[in-house]
Amino acid sequence: MELSQKALSELLGVSPSRLSNFLTGKSEPTLQVARTICKRLNIDANIVLGV
Repeated sequence: MELSQKALSELLGVSPSRLSNFLTGKSEPTLQVARTICKRLNIDANIVLGV
């Protein structure tokens, strides 16, 4: 989708630093954020949840 981290954080409703923690594996998104990722980015829940 060629989104910057800032644009992606705005799309998901999280701070850029929180998004960075998700991307580097320092933390995991909450269930609510995971749902938002699935819906807004059209990604299968199994991929987001690592199933």
